[in-house]
Amino acid sequence: MLYKRFIEVGRVCYIRLGEHAGKTCVIVDLVDQKHLLVDGPHCGLARCVIRLNQVAITDLKVTIPRGCKTAKVRAEVTKADIANKFCGYISFQKGPGQTIQGSAW
Repeated sequence: MLYKRFIEVGRVCYIRLGEHAGKTCVIVDLVDQKHLLVDGPHCGLARCVIRLNQVAITDLKVTIPRGCKTAKVRAEVTKADIANKFCGYISFQKGPGQTIQGSAW
């Protein structure tokens, strides 16, 4: 199979750009081809609509119905221990080269 990560309800994402950059979220609904309705109660992100090009898709997924409430998202994220699993992702951690370069100036 060519692709392993799909845009689907329940997929955990990392927000790369915009005012919520650096936070994780869960896709609750697909608005159209370029916009997602996301919720991140585990990191203080209120439910909002963001563009698809602002997120990075992860392998993590929780089982939630489409358009569910924030309490259900919070319960599923806590049950699946998403916060600890996400910390293990190397690709979303800042590398040592960035801190060395930044401290040299």
